Amino acid sequence: MDAAEFPRHLQEGPIQPAYFFSGEADLLVEEAWNRLTDAVIPSGNRRCGGERLSAAEHTAAEVTERLRTLPMFSRKRLIMVLNPDAWSEEDRKVLLAYLAKPSPASCLVLWFRQKKGVKRIEDAVAAVGKSVHFQTPPEWELPKWLRERVKRHGKSLTPQAAAFLAAQAGADLQQLDLELEKAALYVGDRPVIELEDIRQSASSQRSYTVFELLRYVIQHKTGQAIVSARNLVDSGEAPLKVLALLAWQLRLLWQVKDGLARGLSEPEIAGALKQKPFVVKNLAKEAHAVSEPELLRAHEAIRETDLAIKSSAASPDVVLESLILKLCRSKKSP
Repeated sequence: MDAAEFPRHLQEGPIQPAYFFSGEADLLVEEAWNRLTDAVIPSGNRRCGGERLSAAEHTAAEVTERLRTLPMFSRKRLIMVLNPDAWSEEDRKVLLAYLAKPSPASCLVLWFRQKKGVKRIEDAVAAVGKSVHFQTPPEWELPKWLRERVKRHGKSLTPQAAAFLAAQAGADLQQLDLELEKAALYVGDRPVIELEDIRQSASSQRSYTVFELLRYVIQHKTGQAIVSARNLVDSGEAPLKVLALLAWQLRLLWQVKDGLARGLSEPEIAGALKQKPFVVKNLAKEAHAVSEPELLRAHEAIRETDLAIKSSAASPDVVLESLILKLCRSKKSP
């Protein structure tokens, strides 16, 4: 099953006891998870379920114990495990034992970005549930994806505008979705987004923002994080300025994560932080993938780097890149 088929599956039912999510199309995974949450948990009781757990922080035994606990105020207990490929062989045995006889009162989602070495788990899930693959469309299909996607904003997109946006923004679905949102706001009440509207509202080249840099770090994409940092410096940003902006984004991410943990909605968080809704929306997508200990380590590493740039004879560019490497690798730290 692919991402496009998943909504129809949820409508037709029933909800399966286990799902195997695979792929790196974060935007599509996030939307599938939200649809599943809507199908399982009443809107007034969202704090009673819909947990996201990192395999780096929770053992398979801890997860399966929660799955065997009866839910409160919802149809099923819903749990997503992030990066379960980090589990040890012993953890995988525990998981396979659970999948052989899953709780009918729970729904487990396992999200593997890569499918290497996890066929036994995928087969075990397929025996009792569904496997769903979330793939970013190839570049030649992106204009079609954009023209379909823009309907969510009550707009249509001309073929020329779609082709231009796909060429300029690249295959990052989150960035493309953001550019569509900006374009829809730009045209106001007009129903059609033209090429010139995209030229005015979107960046004229692929953007390498500090938010993207932070996202690459969180996702442990070392190569892309390094390229993003270099492009920021090459565009005229001093390494100390990049560091300051990164620290600011990190603090925002931490505040958004805290707000979500306290049960605040994204609009409430945006109001409290005096940020645009789309800023909080994008940060919220990343907040679930990083733990508070990781945020603390990143904050301390940035502080140490700031001191190193100001007090050492080393090249600021090299010190900044060393920080990016450290932050990316820290995701694998215990």
